[in-house]
Order: sequence, then structure tokens, then C-alpha cells
Amino acid sequence: MGISGVHRVIAAAVVWCGLIPPAAFAQSEAEPLTPRDTTEKQVDILQADRLSRAVFDDQPVQILEGAVRLRQEQTDLWADRVVRYLEQDRVVLTGRVMIVERGDSLRADSIVYNTRLKQGQATGRVHLTDGDVQVYAPSALYYADQKRTDFDREVRLVDSLTVLTSLGGQYYSDEKRAEFYTDVVLDEDRTHLEADSITYFRETEVSIGRGNVFVQRLGGGEGVADADTLSQSFLFGAYAFNDNRSGYSRIEGDALLVQFRRDSTGVDTDTLLMRALKLDVIREDSLQRLIAVDSVRVWQKTFAAVADSSVYDRIAREGRPLREENRFFVRPMAWYEQYQLSGDTLRATATAGSIDSLFIRENAFAAQEDTSISRIHQLRGQHLTGLFRSDSLRSLVIGPQAEAIYYLREGEAGAAVVSGAMKTSGDRIDLRFKDNTLSRFTTAFGTENVYYAVSLIPSPFELQGFAWRPEWRPAKTTLLDAERRARLDAFRSQ
Repeated sequence: MGISGVHRVIAAAVVWCGLIPPAAFAQSEAEPLTPRDTTEKQVDILQADRLSRAVFDDQPVQILEGAVRLRQEQTDLWADRVVRYLEQDRVVLTGRVMIVERGDSLRADSIVYNTRLKQGQATGRVHLTDGDVQVYAPSALYYADQKRTDFDREVRLVDSLTVLTSLGGQYYSDEKRAEFYTDVVLDEDRTHLEADSITYFRETEVSIGRGNVFVQRLGGGEGVADADTLSQSFLFGAYAFNDNRSGYSRIEGDALLVQFRRDSTGVDTDTLLMRALKLDVIREDSLQRLIAVDSVRVWQKTFAAVADSSVYDRIAREGRPLREENRFFVRPMAWYEQYQLSGDTLRATATAGSIDSLFIRENAFAAQEDTSISRIHQLRGQHLTGLFRSDSLRSLVIGPQAEAIYYLREGEAGAAVVSGAMKTSGDRIDLRFKDNTLSRFTTAFGTENVYYAVSLIPSPFELQGFAWRPEWRPAKTTLLDAERRARLDAFRSQ
């Protein structure tokens, strides 16, 4: 700055502090300035081309024009024109307005700045940045001391690949934290999150959603399961925690997962629905893991289950699914075709979306409804192993301490009747199937068989632990209620 510029700044500062009348600096007539409120923080004029005195709405004001720059402690204020109300703590800045505060810069069409509270009410094309994050809104209230900005209208935050929009919220610059509310949408790499409110931590890329949570995930990202497939996962709940870097998410409050997998033509080839009080989603390397807790219900095209808790693993390599495994704990019950299966724990595995094996450990029970005679075949033992091929049941092996009840029938389909019943036991029972129809039944070691004519079949005729619960079987229509289905359909149609 030249000597004349220095003299202009010194003179302007002296006038601002009320040491000489502004007539010495500008042509307008001036009166002695009202003494300053000693509680107000000092504001210095660093630069101004012109300074004058006027009266606006019966209030005496100072007017600074031309590349004005003011400073209050660590806060710099820039504008083409500044109006200072001498009897108030109010400064109005217009024309290329900017507030700079310890790394923050806030631009707007105009700012009304409170010198005592160090607050700036910005309106018109508001733009807040620290050099990395960009926040846009039509209006904002900036708190210089707190480095906090409040937005009461449409706000948009852009941080590298992350975009956060809402109808209002706050941004805390020092903490690099956004608290957005009302119709909030967060878009990150391969993740879309909607909620009533969202807290977003920029440094850790952690987001927390509350109220009417809706999440879409595309595949799993580079190096993660599903990276090169057309899979989509949708999550619903009341609360969501998402760590985008670690690949961990938690959904709570009647949580629901809907997962679609598509072939190269875009046709859905498989769908998984999982509903529980809480869902944890873990994505790392080639593994995707879902942990469901409390009132777990699962539906797939050929399989359904309920349990207290469940762990679902999906392993992929180069974006192609290799193996899936679903483990159910604490009195699980599962359904396949006309079979109902239960035990202390249950494990089902699948390859390329088709179930290939089923294992039940402790208190295994299998029941099958024969709809042609309205009777239920029963099978129980300590453990059960079922093998499948192309989603078709091939064998069931149960034991030790195996028992079975099965009914005999005669007559053609549609007119079949019960012709008797058998109760058999042994160390192991082996069932073989062809086209999902029993083709061979064998009992090994310590075999005992009892035949019952029709008139001698006990009523009820049940093995210990028998409980037929078809009404518990999850269905796609019950897990995905009308409201969530409508939201899902609307999003997928976009």
C-alpha cells in the first residue's frame, strides 16, 4: 500500500472511532458521534475509498464505499458498500460481500452484521467454504466466534464426492460437521441416504440418519463384494449409522433390507428380504456380512425363515458371487417348498443364488404337508443335513435318535385318501428325493417300525416337539409393506 493509501486507512480508522468528525474526511455535514458501547468489540477500518454521514429512518449512519475492508478481532468483512448504524450494533454490507474468519469465507449478495454478537445474516447467493467444502443456500446466519452457520432454507453441501441437501440445518466449520434436517438427502460413492435429519462428519465420512431412513447401495465398491455386478441393496429403518470408509452400516427400528441381483440384461435374478429390529451391514474385501438381531424374518425365492438372530455372509471374487451362507440362532424355523424345519441352530448355504445345503444342529425337526391327503409327515432327531441341486431337494439325513411319522395313501392325485401310517425310529433315517418327491426311505441301526391301519391311527399323531406354524412363514408382501414398497418402486422408477 502506498503512502496515500496508508493515510486513507489511518484517517478512516480515526473517523470510525469517533476521534474526529467525518466532515474532515467527506464532504457531507457531520455532527459529533455518539460515544461507543464499551461492551462492543472494536471494529477497525482497514480500507475504504469514501466515507460519509447520513440519516436513514431517523437513525444516524456512517457510509463507507469502494473496496471496503473492516476487521473485528480475527474477523474480516469485505464489501463494496457498508452502512454502519451509529446508535445500534448493526452494519449492513452490500456488493461483493464476504466474511473471512480463521479459514472460513462466506460470500453473499448482502450481510447484516451484528458487531456485538459477531453474527452475520447473509441473504442472496450465499456461499460458505473453507477451501475444501462448499455450502450453498439462499440465506444463512453466520456466527463468527463459533464458526457455525445456520441455514433456514434450501441448503446444499458439496465435499469431494459427497453431496448433502436439505431444507435447513447447521454447519460447524471447526468440527467439520453438518447437522441437516427436513427432507435430507446424502449422496456418497455408491450410497444414497434419505432421512428426516442427518449428521455428517466430513473428516471421517461418517453419517447418522434419523427418522424415515431410506438407503440405497450399489454393489460394494472397488475390491468389495458385488463391485462389478448390477446388485442393489435398499435399507429402511428409524435410525442409520454409516461409515463410508470402513464399509460398516447399522440400521435400527424395524429395519428392512431389500437386495436385488440382476443379470447382464437387467432382469432381477434373485431377491433377499431381511427384516429385524436391528441390522448391521459389513463390507470388507470380498465379504458382505449382514447381522440381524431381534425378531428376524427372511424371505428368498425358495427359502424363508424366522429366528431371534441371524448372520448372512456373501463371498464374491472379482465381483462375482461365489458362496452365500445364512446362519440362524435361538429357536429358528425355516420353510422350503412344503417343508417346515426347526432346531436350536440352522445354517443354509447357496452357490450362485441357488441353495445347496441345509444343516440343523440340536433338536432338529422337519415337517412336510401332504396337501393331497391333508396330513403332515414328521421327522425328528438330534441333527439334520439336507442337500440340494439347482434348488431341488435331493436328500435329508437325520440322526442320531431319529424318528419319523409318515402317512400312506392310495388313489390318484385330487382323489387320494389315507390308507395307513407308519412310525419308525433308528439311529439314522435317510430320505432320497427325485424332482422334490420322496423316492427312497431307509432307517439304519436299531430300527423299529410300527404300522397303523386307518382306524388305528392315533389322534393327534405327533412326534415330540411337533409344532406346525405355516402362519409364521414370512412372505414378500408382508415383509415389504405397502408404504415401503411404494417408496422403493418410486425410487427405482427414477
